[in-house]
Amino acid sequence: TYYKGEGFPVQAMREYLMTVLNSNFEDWRRANPDADIESFKFSPKKLNPAGSLFDYAKLVDVSKNVISRMDAETVYTLLLQWAEEFDADFAKLLCADPDYTKAILAIGRGGKKPRKDLATWQEAKPYMGFFYDELLTAPEFTFDAALVKTVLEKYLASFDAADDSGTWFNKVKAITEQIGFTTDMKAYKQNPDAFPGTVADVSTMLRQAITGKTNSPDLYTVTRILGYERTVERVKSIIASL
Repeated sequence: TYYKGEGFPVQAMREYLMTVLNSNFEDWRRANPDADIESFKFSPKKLNPAGSLFDYAKLVDVSKNVISRMDAETVYTLLLQWAEEFDADFAKLLCADPDYTKAILAIGRGGKKPRKDLATWQEAKPYMGFFYDELLTAPEFTFDAALVKTVLEKYLASFDAADDSGTWFNKVKAITEQIGFTTDMKAYKQNPDAFPGTVADVSTMLRQAITGKTNSPDLYTVTRILGYERTVERVKSIIASL
């Protein structure tokens, strides 16, 4: 019940316990990353006769890998089941628009290097809560308010829902140069005193305005999921508060 409440998927608990029970399981899993655990041939001969210590950090690592291999539909189903029991308000947000929630959960899934943002379902709200206006928090900018306002106004003036990621980022770089910051990260590292900031700082201002956080999944992808109107409204709201 403790691990259920923490939000560890049953699949992750089974996966971890098998690493404890059979010393050859991890090698098998590395060779068969997508195989059903039921196809692993358990052997009593591989049990550690001295017993094993429970390693919580390892459980977390195993769980991240297990969840990263799930598709968005599976993650949505399991997360919603957990939230309905342990966080009813979050569950209501998750099921209010299933397609929207699944689009969020699909970020970085699939491929050879899927994102590993979640180790437990309890971590889902802090990770993805900013996508819901009800859970959005006010940002705390480190740059001068007038500068942030200028950046956000320029962003709104050029923001176009039809832009691909390359065009979108080129516009961010253009804003960077317009305010006297640099897009040359190599030059900045060599002589940081020569520039008041970089394109990374501008990206952070935009990220904070749109998500309320300094860290989030790819910001271009975030704006695609939020949609044009919601993104614009969030930026306008921050401008009005500065």
